[in-house]
Amino acid sequence: MMQWLKKERCRICSDERSVRYCLRHNKELGWKCCNSYRADGKCPDTCPYSPIKDVTNSLLPKIKSDSRTEFMDYLEHYLQSWIYLPVTDLNNQTPNELSLNETGKVALTDWLCGFSFPDSGILNLLNKKLNLKLEIQEEANPNIETLASSYFDAVISHDWDAVACFHIADFDCSADTISYYTKLLMNHPMLKKVRHVTIINSGFTQDLKQAFVFCELNGKENWTFIFVNNAGYWQFYQSIWGTLQDYYEQKTQFRQIAIAISNKDESAIFNLLDSVKNKYPLSADIQYYYGLYYGLVKRWDDAKSAFTGALALEPNWQEPMFQLAFIFMSQKDYTTAITHLEKLNLLNPENANIMNNIGVCYLGLEQTDKAQSAWEQALRLDPNSEIAKKNLEHLRNG
Repeated sequence: MMQWLKKERCRICSDERSVRYCLRHNKELGWKCCNSYRADGKCPDTCPYSPIKDVTNSLLPKIKSDSRTEFMDYLEHYLQSWIYLPVTDLNNQTPNELSLNETGKVALTDWLCGFSFPDSGILNLLNKKLNLKLEIQEEANPNIETLASSYFDAVISHDWDAVACFHIADFDCSADTISYYTKLLMNHPMLKKVRHVTIINSGFTQDLKQAFVFCELNGKENWTFIFVNNAGYWQFYQSIWGTLQDYYEQKTQFRQIAIAISNKDESAIFNLLDSVKNKYPLSADIQYYYGLYYGLVKRWDDAKSAFTGALALEPNWQEPMFQLAFIFMSQKDYTTAITHLEKLNLLNPENANIMNNIGVCYLGLEQTDKAQSAWEQALRLDPNSEIAKKNLEHLRNG
């Protein structure tokens, strides 16, 4: 297991999570303590986290870091010493000395502009420490760690509407849908107790289509965000009360639930769902499986709520729509059933079975002309649909 997935504490500060072994001090360290030591450049070269002075046109040494947050923290330490060191290109004056007057600032700014900085955060730090005005281009798309930090800022302040908006920014949501998200989030047993957050690690897939941010909550709990790249913008894909392993294991867990449902093993279904419902908050799959479970035990109102929840989380998922339509049809609430069936028809206009069920609903409402039209449409889509043929024959023959 990667060390940063464990919960052991740093052997120096006993506060932060231990993430690596320090060859310099022969102790397990957190990344903040590591940065406080390695910023002086005296770590052994055999340590993979030891800074390496770059011989190319670079102001900063090369370092390995597990997150952007760790990298920026390292720079805070490194630049604090660097600004007081004489620079050969600047007549052996220190950056701090040059920053004390306007002429020196101009010379220092011109010199710094000759370097390439891969992260705007570096320029922010230089401006802050040297009182400069280096031009910084605003990032059109916030980086994943900024998004994660902003998310938990809203969580800690219990601004649940704002938290919900992180998840539904790309949806055209109704007030009821936003309310549903908010209710799930504010009642989550971990989120409502968050007081402190530390970013431990982050990373990207090779194709840059997905990314993750791994955090520690309250100095104890694991939390992982999965992001997807949507046309160059990072969007929340999933939140997990756990690790990356939990992200990859959920398919296996959901498969076990599906098997238990197919076997009609009510006890197994309930226990499996109970074990994952908080681990994967805002999971449409879990709400859908709850709907199937409630249907199995004939708790129809709970089933409808669960399927409606699945659709709130994944608006175009056809299976919950079909289940809702089936329940309302069985309860002879044909008007509501038609609403779901018509949404299904928009998503899947070539499905004759959907049109057949629409016809059944219209017959239940005693709107025979519309029922006939629906069944005729079903037969145009599938001339071999026996059920549509029989329904049409019964209608015509009275």
